[in-house]
Amino acid sequence: MLARHLRAEEPSIFPTAPWDDVPDLELPTPPLREGLGRAHLKVSTRVALAQAYFDQGLRLLHLGWGSEARRAFAEAARRDPELAMAYWGLALTRGPGARYAVARAEAINKALALSEGVTDAEQRYIVAATFLADKGPSNGRHGFVREMEALIDRHPEDAEARLLLAGFLADGYESDGRPGMGLPYAQALLRELLRTHPNHEGVHYAWSQVTVESARPEAALESARRLRLLAPRAGTALLGAGRLLLRTGHTREAREVLEAAVATDDAWLSQESLPESAAPVAGLALRLLVQACSDAGRYSEAQGWARRLRTRVESVTPHFGQALVFAAGSVFSPHLRFGFWRAASELRVELGPEARAAERALLTGMETYARGLRALEAGRFAEAERMCDELDALYPPLADERKGDVRLLCPRDVARVVELAACELRGSLEARQGDNARAEATLIKALRLERRLRTVGPAAFSRPVRETLARMRVRCGREDKALELAEALVKERPGSGHAWFLLAEVHVARESFAEAASAFASFLECWRDADEQLPELRRARIFLAARGGVGMRAMLPSNVIPLRLLENASC
Repeated sequence: MLARHLRAEEPSIFPTAPWDDVPDLELPTPPLREGLGRAHLKVSTRVALAQAYFDQGLRLLHLGWGSEARRAFAEAARRDPELAMAYWGLALTRGPGARYAVARAEAINKALALSEGVTDAEQRYIVAATFLADKGPSNGRHGFVREMEALIDRHPEDAEARLLLAGFLADGYESDGRPGMGLPYAQALLRELLRTHPNHEGVHYAWSQVTVESARPEAALESARRLRLLAPRAGTALLGAGRLLLRTGHTREAREVLEAAVATDDAWLSQESLPESAAPVAGLALRLLVQACSDAGRYSEAQGWARRLRTRVESVTPHFGQALVFAAGSVFSPHLRFGFWRAASELRVELGPEARAAERALLTGMETYARGLRALEAGRFAEAERMCDELDALYPPLADERKGDVRLLCPRDVARVVELAACELRGSLEARQGDNARAEATLIKALRLERRLRTVGPAAFSRPVRETLARMRVRCGREDKALELAEALVKERPGSGHAWFLLAEVHVARESFAEAASAFASFLECWRDADEQLPELRRARIFLAARGGVGMRAMLPSNVIPLRLLENASC
């Protein structure tokens, strides 16, 4: 999708991509590949290989693999130096910002110079792209959209034009859940394309991308599954499918697809003799695998994927501070998710002297937050207070720093994540100290901060605020308010055993034992392959056994489900 290339996406593990600084026509020749789909747009060339490479670039552009699409378009231009649309593709596959402004301008000017005598549709494609190449995606938005609409009006049979426009308009969702400007328009275009072009890999990829953060991600479930069949050699397509499957609660299937994405990237690296830092999606796929395993109660496997990511990062010379921080976060995340505060607090990563302020702040924030949780668990409130103060001191200096490159961690995004962690930890501390009113206010503030996080920024390393707030409300006797939060979490993450377990605990506190039994059953279904030693499994099984009349009540941990409630549950 064009949105992936023309707007700031989430920062990459490695801030550099292969051949970034290589001129377009000096890029190494890629092989013609199978397994990338079948998108085709007839262009004005008599050279069969130029057409084949152009189509490969178009497929990769639709599937969000910009650097490889650029190689294909460059080869099409070498095969036919008069092919205007090859230069159109080169202009679109360069990233945003001033760094590539000259390269974009050169490519689109070359396309314009060669456009005399080509078809009306090609001329309109090129004119539309000039707005993006000359003015950027924000300032050139209106002109690009109007020219593409004119192209679609003149050539209504051109599915590629409608798909490119939809991909450009896919702005995602705002923090309050409202669709970004143009997103409903993009969704309408894609719904029609799904009807008319059910075997187009780019249509299914775009539909998955625009739906994954919506309130109805299940609408793209079939598209996610089709992608694995239509574009099995595109790691970006597999990543998009895995993300959608994970979001809809199909955790086991998501793990299979994400593993395939990593394997596809590794095969491509081997074929191209490139270092692991060049993998387009393997880093993010490994991080999502850690999340998927955590949702499924597979702590040991989550740690295995996290260590694999760290090994990949440490094998690259020179080391990249950003990559080390992301790898540390992947190791840290399962410790935190399963409540192993000591293991999280003992995580040690050394950054080099060249590390940026945002990288150091994010890593220090993780370490400080984990120490605060460990102190809180041990009842060392004064130490936990110091950790809150240290977190509070970390983020203000980042708020005024500017972001230099879309692939680098944005200091302001890191500031938001650290501020959220500081607020969540302080609210937890106030709750433990018995100041429930202050804790409620602090955690509501944290919840607002969490909702304001940009999806393209670094992931929050603190506990989900709704979980913390729900548990605090249960302790305060506000079970109905806690239930609202727990139900929202389950709806958002239906494949997360942790969300179902929280919902079950809230139902027990409300003495809604039938609903609790149902939630515990859903939890056990999510964790059917979980590590057996995890205490949550034992708690759920004891409750369900008691509901069935089995005399196991004495085994219940009294700090989780009161014995009085369990006795009522078995009646």
